[in-house]
Amino acid sequence: MTNFLCSLSREHASPRSAPRSPSGKRKNPMVRGRPRPYGEPMYAGLTERIEANFAEHACHLHRRTDGMTVTEIDDLVIADSGIEGDVGSGAEIFNIVANARFAPEELKNRLSLTAFKLRLTGRAFSWWAGPNSADMPFGSVELTAGKREAAMCARVADLSGAGPHPDLEVRRVRTPEELADYARILAAGWNPPAVTVVEFYDRVAPVALADDCPAHYLIGYHHGEPVSAGEIFLHAEVAGIHDISTLPASRRREFGGVMTLAAVDSARAAGYDTVAIRASTEDEPVYRRLGFRVAGRYTEYPVPIVPLEDRGYTTREQLISIGFEHVHVENERYDGPQAGVADISGVPHYFVRLNTLFEDGDEFSVWPIDDESLALEQEAWRLYVKAWDAGDYRPARLNELESLLDARRIAPPAIARTMFAQWRFDERDARHDDSGPTYMMRWR
Repeated sequence: MTNFLCSLSREHASPRSAPRSPSGKRKNPMVRGRPRPYGEPMYAGLTERIEANFAEHACHLHRRTDGMTVTEIDDLVIADSGIEGDVGSGAEIFNIVANARFAPEELKNRLSLTAFKLRLTGRAFSWWAGPNSADMPFGSVELTAGKREAAMCARVADLSGAGPHPDLEVRRVRTPEELADYARILAAGWNPPAVTVVEFYDRVAPVALADDCPAHYLIGYHHGEPVSAGEIFLHAEVAGIHDISTLPASRRREFGGVMTLAAVDSARAAGYDTVAIRASTEDEPVYRRLGFRVAGRYTEYPVPIVPLEDRGYTTREQLISIGFEHVHVENERYDGPQAGVADISGVPHYFVRLNTLFEDGDEFSVWPIDDESLALEQEAWRLYVKAWDAGDYRPARLNELESLLDARRIAPPAIARTMFAQWRFDERDARHDDSGPTYMMRWR
């Protein structure tokens, strides 16, 4: 995980709320039973709250899930799931930049720096520019517009309820098994289905199923089989409808409309007056017929991975900023690191390469090294470097140390685990020095 994405837990400030009755419930914005004309604002700052809902939806599960981070400051939200994959793998829907509202005098530098750091993570991101965050020169940082969606909203009072459907039973997700069904329906939106989507919901299940979760996940069953899904997210006085999905074989049967209105019913039961949804050009007419109207537009700017070999940034500080760690000792090398000692999440570990599986990294067996063994390994390394640089024979002490360490370099089966690592040379000119070889490793 990169160290520039820091976890914060700051609440969004909600603008002035709608008028309330003496009972504390929000009043229905009706005039003598007639809806107020849609051109009149329902609340001050509606589009700001719609965008705040989207931004919080992107990161609320990350806040409480190990290995995920949220960077949140006054003018930017970055949700980083830690799930790797390039654009199109599904990973980018969980790695989100949202609600960016940079001051004019900082715009160019903030946009450039944020895009630069995102590209170095090894994870694809989607940068969503909404009604209040769209006026930025994305072309100057080589980000190209992708999907465009309408930000649509409606008053709950103006929408009908879902009502019964003869072929679809809709219920709220309550169990890990139902959440897994929900994830598989969403994953089917990719061809082949996105395994990253299933992985994400498996990791966040304890948070997503918690009683205090602001997201309500809905799933539709056709004759007992899960076929359709959707979500309502309650935040910033807006009920955001997200991820309305139907399995390909079950489409064109009005299931999506039923799920949308079921989400509206959920918002109504929670006491929310306003619902919002993002709609593609294809889906926009469908939601218009249901009673939604366009309040703004969203544009996605995919931030693809920059391969390591194309980055050109190789100082130790830059490698550390994208998750690489120190290598203390190299005990064997052939076409890359074979065995040695390296930090993994700041803790020294032995590593032994198992095989080469990928273009830019390998699979290793790793296990923690004790303090005594680390001190002996570092002493042996310094003796080796000194002999190498001087062109001398191996000193007797080095042979003695290696005899002591040979048995320790064999992984205890109960402790060792398998991890994947990339390695990259830093800016040092020599092959090695007393502190270790002149490359760093990034683990996952």
